[in-house]
Amino acid sequence: MLAAGSEVVDVTVDPLDERQRRRRAWMRIGVPIGGVALMIAAILGIALFADQANRRGVLALSEDILATLDGRIALAVSTYLDSPGRVLRIARDVVGEGATGERLPLANAFATGVLNEVPQIAIVSFADAAGNYVMVRRGAAGGIDTKIIHNAPGPRRVTWVHRNAAGEEIARKDDPGDDYDPRTRPWYTGAVSADGVFWTDVYIFFTDRKPGITVSAPVRGTDGRRYVFGVDITLEALSTFLASLEIGTRGRAIVMDDTGHVIAAPNGAALLRDTNGKLTTVTVDELDDAALTGAYDRFRIEGHGRRVITVDERRYITTATPLEIVGQAWSVLMVVPEDDFVGFVESNHRTALAMSLAIVALAALLGLLLVRQGLRADRNARLLLDRQHAISRQSAAFADLAANAELFDASGREPPRTLTETLANVTEARRASIWRLTADGRTLRCEDSFDRDTAGHVDGIELHRDELPQFFAHLLSGEEVEVSDAAEDRRTAELHRVVMNPLGSRALLAVPVRRSGDVVGAVWLEDAARSEGARDFIRAVANMIALRMTGRPDPAPGRGQTAAALPAATAPISARSFTTELAARGIDPADMEADVHPNVAVMVLQLADPIAMASRSSAHERSFSNEIICALQEIAARHDIPYLKILGQEVVAAAGFGASDSTAALLIADTAVALRNRCFALFEEDNRPQAFRIGIDYGTVIGSPIGNRPEVFNLWGEATRMAASMAASAMPGTVQATEAAYERLRQGFLFRPRGSFYMPHVGEARTFVLAGRL
Repeated sequence: MLAAGSEVVDVTVDPLDERQRRRRAWMRIGVPIGGVALMIAAILGIALFADQANRRGVLALSEDILATLDGRIALAVSTYLDSPGRVLRIARDVVGEGATGERLPLANAFATGVLNEVPQIAIVSFADAAGNYVMVRRGAAGGIDTKIIHNAPGPRRVTWVHRNAAGEEIARKDDPGDDYDPRTRPWYTGAVSADGVFWTDVYIFFTDRKPGITVSAPVRGTDGRRYVFGVDITLEALSTFLASLEIGTRGRAIVMDDTGHVIAAPNGAALLRDTNGKLTTVTVDELDDAALTGAYDRFRIEGHGRRVITVDERRYITTATPLEIVGQAWSVLMVVPEDDFVGFVESNHRTALAMSLAIVALAALLGLLLVRQGLRADRNARLLLDRQHAISRQSAAFADLAANAELFDASGREPPRTLTETLANVTEARRASIWRLTADGRTLRCEDSFDRDTAGHVDGIELHRDELPQFFAHLLSGEEVEVSDAAEDRRTAELHRVVMNPLGSRALLAVPVRRSGDVVGAVWLEDAARSEGARDFIRAVANMIALRMTGRPDPAPGRGQTAAALPAATAPISARSFTTELAARGIDPADMEADVHPNVAVMVLQLADPIAMASRSSAHERSFSNEIICALQEIAARHDIPYLKILGQEVVAAAGFGASDSTAALLIADTAVALRNRCFALFEEDNRPQAFRIGIDYGTVIGSPIGNRPEVFNLWGEATRMAASMAASAMPGTVQATEAAYERLRQGFLFRPRGSFYMPHVGEARTFVLAGRL
């Protein structure tokens, strides 16, 4: 891999092959998806065009339908109102003068015939200038009722004559309380003033208390006397006719005059209103119909015509057509929701669209199958190519290993670095390592570990069975251990916590190395990207490594042996280091004011993530830092730790200030292990990284009370500084100890070698990772 600026370039990939691979992938995916998208676009376009065309056609057809309805209503109203005019002309010719006098029988017979033949006529009236009046109307059971007012000459007399359906008089009575005067009624005065046929406005009939109109005409006798003939027409039948019309599904029509008063409406009962005890007709605004009101408002502004309005977010088609034939300024106002005409279009459109979507879904499914098949073919081709490359790499690796046969020599002492590098490169593992099992089967010793990211090698690391019992049990059984998340698998959870997590690894493949059926070691691959295709190669290398491990190393030196192999005891080293440092500075120990404590065990806890320390634990009410410090206080009190101080992100604990205190190192080590375990549990509860490090040392410290009252006891010196250095350089979640602390604790605690560092005035010294008590 090469980095150019911020761009990472893989030099192992042929750019031409990569472009061709991407082009094939785009063709495999893009063509089917593009075809489906084109089909969807075509269907949507056709559906949109068809919907708009059908809508325009239906609306054009609706204009014809509404025009036909307007003509039908005009014809019906004309027919309804044309008969009274003809009746008046016939009455004038047949009855003539004297209808209220000597020709009363003729007038009564004529009126009876009219009522029997023309159902829309409710009353036929005859009046003269003297106030004499004859009114003929329908009676009960098909009979005829006649009202006769004799006003002059002589006294006023009002008589009601009732006849049955056969024309026989069945009753006659006077009505002295009737004060009706025809000369004051609009139909009379209007006819006299017009001197021709006169149409009244809609009004409430005096006798029937129903809305209607009266058509009247004057007749002048040979003696010069003026007569007026009138015909009353009720509007109930006209309203019934409007109610019978089917205008779409929810359309309606009304007849109104130029002032907005309703002449006829589908709901005839709603035409009347009581105003101060007097019945009058309603206006369009009072019908409680928002659509009709909106249409009337547009009519008042724009006049007659057809238009589309929107009321309450619904579109209505409205027409306002004049009824000039009536002889009055009447109009037909019609409203119908646009959905009544185009609703079926939208319904059919939705059905067609649903069917189209089903076809699109089927096409999409076929396209997905085609894409899947294409991707599978590409994947198989890529796998085959990768397998060929893997075989090529493995063949080259076998050739390199064959050229370095000394790697498998059991007498060889050099770390097998070529082996680990080859394993890491072939499998693209983050880290590859070879481990040898000691003769007693209790320790795994790393012969070499190669980190591919840093190209670094490490060897000499030891893992003890007491520290990793689960992992050792599975490895010694000859089982290959392969996990994608070592932290979640019970076989490798301890190993992940101790070794892998500090290095940032998660996946592990451990292949045992067998010799004569016994496990003598293992090959580890951490975060291997190509382990699946190289499994046989790894097993083959493990069998080859078995040749190197023909002679097992001697068991790890015992405690007595280790003590003999190491330099002299740590305490003298510390003392010598401190004395040498005083001598180098020209200081006489007797001149020091502070107390010098030569055998003090010091532990330093370093909290690595300040933000995590301030956040609250999900399982507790307190922050992480508060939980850790409270736990440390409890542990320190349980182990009688006399010195405990916190400053910023570090906590210092120390024991061994007494001259005869030989348990200080044990107390500090127990405290460190207990604190580490408590921190492990706390961070794992929140699934957080182990953001802490612990260092311990054993040696000389200097302590003295300082400051004014109250004085503060301050601790410093070599052991304090070295413990802080151990904490700063430790892997996250581990306890790192100096060689001096190891010497004091190795009889009762389990350690792993970590590495070496330089101590002033002493030289190179080793460091260890404290695993736990033995």
